[in-house]
Amino acid sequence: MSSPKTNQAVILTLSAILSLSLFGIMVYLFVNPKTGLIPLVFSEIKQPINRLQTNSLTIGILGKTEDYTPLVEYLKQQFGDQITITIDSKLRESYQEVKNQLATKQWDIAFTLSPMISVAAKDNGYVWVARMFPQSPPYYQSALFVQKNSSIQSISDFKNTTVIALGDVNSASSFYMPSYDLFGKSLRVTMGHRGEVIQELVKTGKADVGAASYAAVKNDPNFRVIQISRNIPGSGVYLSPNLSDNDQKAITQALVNAPANIQKKANYGLDKEPDFSYFIQISKRAEEVLQCANFNQNPVNFFCSPTTATIPKYNQIIGIVNGLSIVENQITRLTLQAKDQKIYYIFLNHEILNQIPNAGSGLNLQNKTLVITGVIADRKSNQIVINDPNQIQVLN
Repeated sequence: MSSPKTNQAVILTLSAILSLSLFGIMVYLFVNPKTGLIPLVFSEIKQPINRLQTNSLTIGILGKTEDYTPLVEYLKQQFGDQITITIDSKLRESYQEVKNQLATKQWDIAFTLSPMISVAAKDNGYVWVARMFPQSPPYYQSALFVQKNSSIQSISDFKNTTVIALGDVNSASSFYMPSYDLFGKSLRVTMGHRGEVIQELVKTGKADVGAASYAAVKNDPNFRVIQISRNIPGSGVYLSPNLSDNDQKAITQALVNAPANIQKKANYGLDKEPDFSYFIQISKRAEEVLQCANFNQNPVNFFCSPTTATIPKYNQIIGIVNGLSIVENQITRLTLQAKDQKIYYIFLNHEILNQIPNAGSGLNLQNKTLVITGVIADRKSNQIVINDPNQIQVLN
């Protein structure tokens, strides 16, 4: 027969074994063996879906900041609060300033709004993500329009006293496409206007003809459309080539999976990239039409004649652009007058032109001072070929 002390020792031993067993079960049930963390304690902490390698993002837009604020908040939820997201709005700046942002890779996400800006984004290595204006057809048209009671019935009625209101030189619908159709004409031009200003100028009689998107004027009872352009591809959302491949994939996934209300507010949606090839050809031909046009003096001639000159060789050239033309294979030729009055011909392709800050489409370079470095003019042809955008600097 066991003693009371022995029974007490057995009971204490069994109690200890039971307690250790229960503790082991709790550890098994509540502790993650891989991480050693207790899920019940940490499960309430919401982790972002993806971590980006970059610690900041700049979203470039040509619209109102408030339309993109919900998108910013959504992206912060996706990538975590450690990333800084900034909206750079160019609502009232010129298209040229926007193209400068792309040429210098200042925008990580670009909402291009205009096909001319889309082309600049493509030329600077930006990657397509989605289409803007997803509720509209992927292609649209430009239109020339007059007051409903105007005597002008077609372009053939234009005279050198006719006043036409155009947009910024980088606008597809209000400058490039109309200029293409105005070849051979001599008109009085007022330019650099936004669409609503152009409509007001025609409505008040300050301009006889206006250029705008066809959709903007086709149903306005105050106007009558006299010319409709060829198809213009829509604009898109692009990602900077400076982002890593992983960041591009993560941002693309976040953008295309954003809630419908956020996409609608930011005016974009998933779609394939339109074909820009024919539009680029037309815009380049428009530049050819405009190569000698002087918009500082009316009437403006939408045609030009070739110029000739002879040039020597230099390693660095500073001069003023006094001519522009488009030659074979969509190559731009600039005529540059140096300080010593000598003339140089500068050749560069469309992609390089779009990567030069302040260069724009090339038309912006007329009467501008350029510094060209690291080049040697060909002795026989007096030509200089630009192979790197860093070889040209625009001073003014």
